[in-house]
Amino acid sequence: MNSPEASVLRHLRLLLVEDTQDDALLLERTLKKGGFQPDTVRVQTAVDLEAALAADGWDLVISDYTMPEFSGLQALAITRQHDPHLPFIIVSGNIGEDVAVGAMRAGAQDYVLKSNLARLVPAIARELEEADARRRNKETEAALNQFQERLGSLLGSLGDIVWSVSLPDMHMDYLNDTAEAICGRPVSELLSNPKAWLEMVHAEDRERMRRYIDETAAKGSNSAEYRILRPDGEIRWLFDRARVIVGDNGEPLRIDGITTDVTHYQQQQDLLYKVAHHDALTGLPNRGLMQDRLRQALHQHEKVNEALAVLIIDVDRFKTINDSLGHKIGDQVLLEVGHRLRQALRIEDTVARLGGDEFVVLLPNVAQEDHVAVVARKLVQAIAPTIEIEGHRIHCSASLGISLFPRDGDSVEALLKNADVAMYEAKRAGRDTFRFYAAAMNAGASRNLKLENALHDALARNELDLHYQPQIDLSRNGAICGFEALLRWNHAELGFVSPAEFIPIAEETGLIVPIGEWVLARACRQAKQWVETFDTNLRVAVNLSARQFSLPNLPQVVAAALKETGLPARNLELEVTESLIMQDVEQSAHTLRELKAMGITLAVDDFGTGYSSLAYLKRFPLDILKIDKSFVAEITSNPDDAAICSSIIALAHSLRKKVVAEGVENEAQLGFLAQQHCDRAQGFHFSRPVVAAAAGELLHNGLSLGPLPTQASARTRTLLLLDDEANILTSLKRLLRREGYNILIANNSTEAFELLSANPVGVVISDQRMPDMTGTEFLKRVKEFYPDTTRMVLSGYTDLQSVIEAINEGSIYRFLTKPWDDDQLRAVIRDAFQQQEMAQENALLNQQNRENTARLQEMNERLESLLSQKSDRIARDEALIGAAQEAFYQVPVPLVGIDDDGMVVLANSRALELWPEALPGSDLVEALPAELAARLLSVAAAESLPLEIGGRRYLGQRQRIDSRSGGTGWLLTFLPLSLAATGSPSETAPGAIPPRIH
Repeated sequence: MNSPEASVLRHLRLLLVEDTQDDALLLERTLKKGGFQPDTVRVQTAVDLEAALAADGWDLVISDYTMPEFSGLQALAITRQHDPHLPFIIVSGNIGEDVAVGAMRAGAQDYVLKSNLARLVPAIARELEEADARRRNKETEAALNQFQERLGSLLGSLGDIVWSVSLPDMHMDYLNDTAEAICGRPVSELLSNPKAWLEMVHAEDRERMRRYIDETAAKGSNSAEYRILRPDGEIRWLFDRARVIVGDNGEPLRIDGITTDVTHYQQQQDLLYKVAHHDALTGLPNRGLMQDRLRQALHQHEKVNEALAVLIIDVDRFKTINDSLGHKIGDQVLLEVGHRLRQALRIEDTVARLGGDEFVVLLPNVAQEDHVAVVARKLVQAIAPTIEIEGHRIHCSASLGISLFPRDGDSVEALLKNADVAMYEAKRAGRDTFRFYAAAMNAGASRNLKLENALHDALARNELDLHYQPQIDLSRNGAICGFEALLRWNHAELGFVSPAEFIPIAEETGLIVPIGEWVLARACRQAKQWVETFDTNLRVAVNLSARQFSLPNLPQVVAAALKETGLPARNLELEVTESLIMQDVEQSAHTLRELKAMGITLAVDDFGTGYSSLAYLKRFPLDILKIDKSFVAEITSNPDDAAICSSIIALAHSLRKKVVAEGVENEAQLGFLAQQHCDRAQGFHFSRPVVAAAAGELLHNGLSLGPLPTQASARTRTLLLLDDEANILTSLKRLLRREGYNILIANNSTEAFELLSANPVGVVISDQRMPDMTGTEFLKRVKEFYPDTTRMVLSGYTDLQSVIEAINEGSIYRFLTKPWDDDQLRAVIRDAFQQQEMAQENALLNQQNRENTARLQEMNERLESLLSQKSDRIARDEALIGAAQEAFYQVPVPLVGIDDDGMVVLANSRALELWPEALPGSDLVEALPAELAARLLSVAAAESLPLEIGGRRYLGQRQRIDSRSGGTGWLLTFLPLSLAATGSPSETAPGAIPPRIH
């Protein structure tokens, strides 16, 4: 058998980073024995390595790890910068496992010990094969890209949409450019968003098209016609044809399809369809279309096991209207009734006209059967208002019969018949009402009616009361900082009635308005007593209903309640929901600003369940965000809920708002919230809602809460040790007891998570092999819940792959092995705490920086507003000054203003006519005749000086300019004697002859 030297050796261009000639020769001999003919260039420095790499054409780089002036990691960094795909292997005489892991993380393909060079040749062969494969793949990809570019250009010129979906993941792989022209959306959006196509499908076609791809994959080919809604609001009709493409082994690979825009053709079909399936008078679906829709709805509801309601509506005494007013008026009445029914229902509901004065309503997807009673009452009320037609005032009412699928029938005929029976029962009951086919539902509707009637008198009978649930301040170790007022109803006969049952009735009937005013006044009165007795900063929170918030006089109602009870506005908190304030953004903003101007605290209830929009948080003057209890319930077991709560808290604090967590029911939830710096909390863990007297006792005695877990202080270092071996935990605790740590120990992950929720842990060390989960799995979950912790594995078992993955993901900071070196372990833990504390300090600094930036931005905005106001004021002042100067200039008597030094400051037109030299800036003695100027400057302020100027007689006066105007000096007034004597500027009034002054 031939040796490798005797056979043809494989040429290998090798770049060797090695400082020892003997080791280089040893490597070359090893390669030759393994079948390689190395063409080797050896370098020892970074400069030589960079120069050699510039030549290109290398097959492989082999580097020693430790050299006098160079290191393997430095060589790796330079190589990766030059060519990320060039194979790089470290060959070293001594390299630890941690160093090897670090090198592979940095990009090395492998490492080989010089004492085990037998691994070198197989490692090189493997890496060369993988490098060749990468090159071939790159060439193949280039050819494929060129082909796809040509194919895309060809397909893009077609008038139809061409698409392709991969199987089985149903990912959209291809769309031609025609898709953008037809759908009105960028191709990139349709490709990147898996839901984009289904979202643009019309709501009525969406469920059918949701099944289309699956059915196509099952049948092999398929076609469908459906509608899409473009962003501009236009509806397009599309016809789609698709078939499954299979591989050589018969396995389905993808689905290819062509979609044609058939909108124009469909519009013509729609017109014909409307004529055949709609009522000619009202335009509503006729009997045939209604039955077809009901049949389809039954088919769909059988699959999902949901309820469906059929309502037959008959206009009461319609024959009388026809007989007395004529069929023309009767038709107008039917048109109005059909319109009112349509307006009172959801878009997915169907209103049809059976004929005559009879209508039918289909209600799909009925979540709860008693909701149908609410809709039926709404329809009766919608028909009731007076109808005015051609001067006639017509009062209508209607009788409704209701049947439910599947309880009252499972066919079209049965449901219509039973609803008709129920309708006649409603007529026998006195008309203008509704009846269910089933007696049980009639009983339920009767209960709602009974509650509605009783609710009218509940206030008068003193059946309503307020209970109060305390809110605790987490920054003050659980002190009560306020209460939420909650409405309760204790009916004399029915007993306790749930708010979920009677508040919707109150809202629907409008009774919530007077009840809400009573709640507000009652809560304010109680809060006033508590504020005076216990805490001047205590707040009571009152929920506002949708009807209350929409009232235009809500601010006045609130102000009246505060004035009547004497409660300071700062002690009242009003809660609104996200969906409520987003119904009418402009009106909501106006109302909230008025309430805020009064000094009231404003809170958003159930935050996170509605819009959760940053836009409204910025626009509305809100103070508090209340995290919905649905997010708090699983906060210690669901990473998503934990992330949502942490994000809400961080968001609120960055916007300088407070956070209240609702539904806190255990110590673990409280601990997590406290560590996340949540401001306040409420829930059964502290107290259920209680009557006012019991709430007063809570304020007097305080809540029995232990010390709340908070973030670790600068001096407290809490260490959590997790290991299922008690002796290991004992040894570690003994080793670390002198380090000053607060050491917590756990034998399983459940205990560890409980300790984490209740304590501000900084560093976590876990064994790798645990009975319930591995250490890396445990620390990954710790990272999700407590990302600020520093996490390490301490184990004698080494699963290198899982450890590398955990390090790469950032789940663990270090991997330590058993048995450990005491000094090294202590040093690593100290470093871990330093890193964790530094990260906390950085996070705190970043938070402070964000808050300062936001505060600075707010100050800049205020400054800009003040500058704008100042500029407006200056402009107004300048306009006023200009007007005053013009008025001064036009006064019909000579006026001259001088300063204290005798310089002319102002002179009006009449003065300039007499003395053209009296210009601003000239001296009075130069502008006026010297004798006149001297006499004017010497006259007393209270005296008048008779003068004759230019043949006219004047009284000269010198008046001090009022200091309130901001100026100093004198005003010289020359009043004609005739004006002084008679009030009119006559030229010939008699008087003493004054001295003449020219």
